[in-house]
Amino acid sequence: MSPYLALLRARWVDVLVPFALVLLALVPLLPVFGTGRLVAAAVGGAVLGTLVATLGAWRRWATLTVLAALLVAAVLGSSLGAPTTALAGVVPTPQTLGAVGSGAVTSWKSVVTLAPPLGAVGNTLTAPYLLALLATVVAVTVSLRTRRPAWALLAPAVVLAVSILLGTAREVLSVPLGLTGALVGLLWATWRTGRLQQGRPVAVLVLVAVAAVGGTGAGLLAPGGNHRLVLREVIEPPLDPHDYPSPLAGFRSYLKDHREDTVLTVTGLPAGAPVRLATMDAYDGTTWAVAGSADGSGAGSGTFTRIGERVEATVPEDAVTVEVELGEYAGVWLPNVGRTYDVEFAGPDAVETARNLYFNRTSGTGIVTTGLRSGDRYSLVATPVVEPPVSALEGAPLARVDQPELSGVPEMVVAEASAMVAAAETPLARVQALVGGLQEGYFSHGLEGDAPSLAGHGAARLAQMVTDELMIGDEEQYAALMGLLGRAVGLPTRVVMGFAPQAVASTGPVEITGDDVTAWVEVAFEDHGWVPFYPTPDEDRIPQVEEPEPQDRPQPQVLQPPPPAQEPPEAPPMDRDEVDAEEEDVPEDEPLSYTLLIVLGVGGSLLVLLLPVLLVLLLKLIRRRRRRTRGSGSGRVAGGWAELVDRARDLGVPVTAEATRREQAREVVESLATGRSTRRRSPRPVDVSGLDTTTLAGYADAGVFGPVLPDETAVSGYWDHVETTEGRLRRAVGRRRWLRSRVSLTSLRKGR
Repeated sequence: MSPYLALLRARWVDVLVPFALVLLALVPLLPVFGTGRLVAAAVGGAVLGTLVATLGAWRRWATLTVLAALLVAAVLGSSLGAPTTALAGVVPTPQTLGAVGSGAVTSWKSVVTLAPPLGAVGNTLTAPYLLALLATVVAVTVSLRTRRPAWALLAPAVVLAVSILLGTAREVLSVPLGLTGALVGLLWATWRTGRLQQGRPVAVLVLVAVAAVGGTGAGLLAPGGNHRLVLREVIEPPLDPHDYPSPLAGFRSYLKDHREDTVLTVTGLPAGAPVRLATMDAYDGTTWAVAGSADGSGAGSGTFTRIGERVEATVPEDAVTVEVELGEYAGVWLPNVGRTYDVEFAGPDAVETARNLYFNRTSGTGIVTTGLRSGDRYSLVATPVVEPPVSALEGAPLARVDQPELSGVPEMVVAEASAMVAAAETPLARVQALVGGLQEGYFSHGLEGDAPSLAGHGAARLAQMVTDELMIGDEEQYAALMGLLGRAVGLPTRVVMGFAPQAVASTGPVEITGDDVTAWVEVAFEDHGWVPFYPTPDEDRIPQVEEPEPQDRPQPQVLQPPPPAQEPPEAPPMDRDEVDAEEEDVPEDEPLSYTLLIVLGVGGSLLVLLLPVLLVLLLKLIRRRRRRTRGSGSGRVAGGWAELVDRARDLGVPVTAEATRREQAREVVESLATGRSTRRRSPRPVDVSGLDTTTLAGYADAGVFGPVLPDETAVSGYWDHVETTEGRLRRAVGRRRWLRSRVSLTSLRKGR
């Protein structure tokens, strides 16, 4: 049997327990990714990390050698961190190496800013892959090569904390996983340190059972509504929907400029289903606007987040696929259908477009920040909204929805709302009263040949509708007005803009023109969700306005004054400084949250990479402090000599543990003078003329075996002598060899 297999056979528990605990700590990331590729990335990274750690323990590699092997393993398994860029998802390509290299910094930001499930999109799997790889290297190395294997439990604990912060607020068997990990780690640590006495496992099981029952009871008695703090709820994506113009403000442009033009071509559109463009629930006296996370509007408006692999985690069986091709449409708002579960773009810019897609699940609104253009194509997986019958809404209460406060609402609109619903007793009756009252008005787009009707839905325009003798407008004005009327009487309303094509007879392509643009209002009912209502009168309700025939009234001829003299034209500015500063493009400041995320990602990645080195330095510092400050005077003097011997061992000097201190002193000097070393590659001989270890060994023997115990002054003086000898030793071996010895694990290995 090879020495490597013999090591695994003798220490398999010390390898298996840290390996299993690291994988257990990554379980909270399952709902974030929602794909089996996460399991492959986590297990593959843990296996590679365990392989590097066990090889390092077998061959007694130095820390720098372990780090080099770790880098090679990370490259070989890079397809686990970016499987979509690898050949057949397995063989790494140059694109894979670049994706994983950049993902070491950027994948952490993507995990907390993309909406779950992330799937295997881009390089997001790099984060769990690196977590598993680095954590198992640290945990297994500490378990196999130190005298305090219980310190290996720190790595799974750190991974668990990171997984919870990167996860979702949804609980994923947190109590059973935490209890299992704590129980396994506690039993292994006590057994590994030789403290697992007979009957101790039973006592531990009883203690854990009591803690589980107590924790569960406290959780049941605790007030509800508390959810886990995760980074994705603290860090908001820097997207403000108010940065983009309201789609309802451009309602008339579809009728004026593209009335007969094909705006969209939709294939697979369910019969009777409209195409939604945007949902608006904020009003400022000028326009209805799309609200979102940037204005802190709460659950009613939802939040805009970048989507991962899909918009929703699960797709129902009755969902249909709808193909969309853009014609004359151009803008940032994504046309979609019903409740959208997935969006997949096609074409040469598909990846870039998908990367800039933000979606609000609550309102069913999507924004492509780079804009959509004619010729863009994409497919939707969606289910059409089924309108409940009126009989089901008669006794239904209104849903409680947090919505933004409205501003700039005219007082006459509020008064008109109260008058319209004065006789209504139920929520449905109030909605029907508003719809019926508005449908008694008249319809007009205000275009050439139509009755006069101003565009827009500002406060003055809507106030004119309720005060004029004739109420005239189109879908834009009636939907905007009903949204304000409903909110004035306590109805949770929002305005939706989209396209309503003629009746679809088949699943073939449907050409949607600008004449199909429309708007409606949705009201939230308990157990029924948002129910659409259409307050616009029929298009045949046209007001009959009698216009008097024009009469010829000749005007007397009047002598016109001469035209005023023209002013000389202004010469263009010759100096650059004379150009108006407002005409220059001022770059927008990069969002602070993104900069902070990049800094945290880079710092976190460097910290994780340096964690093994920092852990070795910390263990040696703790050991040195314990030797110098704890115990009797003779023990602290002996500790000073032991510290010097450990420094020599880390330098590769062979020191016999059973030898006397004077013999050890001679071994140190002779090994350095001849270049003899425990390393495979022996260093060059060094000048040891100023290294007096024999005197230091004699002082240690006198302090331990002498008739008088050393006092505090003697102990302090001896340690000063140790530090002076270490300084001479450092100058003798050189800076490079000394720094390598500082991170060496030779003096920390168990059984030395």
